[in-house]
Amino acid sequence: MSKKIDTSEDFIKFYKKKAENLLSLVDNHFLNKEYRKCLELLNQAYSMYQKGHYTEEAEKVKKRFDEIKETHFKKKE
Repeated sequence: MSKKIDTSEDFIKFYKKKAENLLSLVDNHFLNKEYRKCLELLNQAYSMYQKGHYTEEAEKVKKRFDEIKETHFKKKE
């Protein structure tokens, strides 16, 4: 019989670490005024937080995504 090793905790830590790394990249792109790339990275960070069940952090990322989108990508009427 093979024993299964529970790695779910490691994956949760990985998702959080990955999201934090993506957020640091967002800060860099934001300073360089690359807003479209910021939105892509924020979307990926949001997904990582969702996979890791970090809903509070995911909501913060979603709020930041919406702020950047509203500020820099307004619809022209």
